[in-house]
Amino acid sequence: MANDIKDTKPAGMAVSVQDAAAPMVAPPSFRKLTATDGGLLAAHLKRLEPHDRHLRFWGGVTDTAIDEYCSRLDWSAAVVVGAFIEGELRGVGELVRVRLMPRVMAEVAFSVEGPWQNVGVGTALLRRVLTIARNRCIDRVYMLCLTENRKMQKIASKFEAELSFDEGEVEARILPAWPSYFSLMEEAVEDSKVWFPAIFDPASLWPGLASLPDQP
Repeated sequence: MANDIKDTKPAGMAVSVQDAAAPMVAPPSFRKLTATDGGLLAAHLKRLEPHDRHLRFWGGVTDTAIDEYCSRLDWSAAVVVGAFIEGELRGVGELVRVRLMPRVMAEVAFSVEGPWQNVGVGTALLRRVLTIARNRCIDRVYMLCLTENRKMQKIASKFEAELSFDEGEVEARILPAWPSYFSLMEEAVEDSKVWFPAIFDPASLWPGLASLPDQP
């Protein structure tokens, strides 16, 4: 039975516990998404297999519910990082601020489409999201996953996460360090890799532009 997203937990992680994976043809590129990328985000989430949708949203969800989730996303409180493989959005990491006082706290959720799981995309997304959290002085980052999802727990453990187990779910807590010159530069360099080439080739960011007819 498919559930409405608003009735599910917000920070599931759609990284399969299965080991089978197709090799990537090209290494992924990463960039932050904006509100104008809402359609890309929705299309990615709709491509998730039923099991992965369950991991991401803690229950089965319909395409309509995914559209509603994306339309309700508060981009002013969220930073969304996309992993693009051969121009298609195949993985997403979401950092959503949930509290400002007395400590700044955020939740992380991410998803990777089946054929590109188990090849490091999830780890790369989490690494970038945690750098962003660090640079925004977020004190605590929380992630949730099901107890059965050992692979997700392994990824979180790579970043010194403290895992708590309770009634079929696992909460991972990470305490980011304070921002430094190097962490700020790391994020700036990542951004420049995407935006600078777009000055000369806008279609590298928005592939749909390449298909538009030339204006007279």
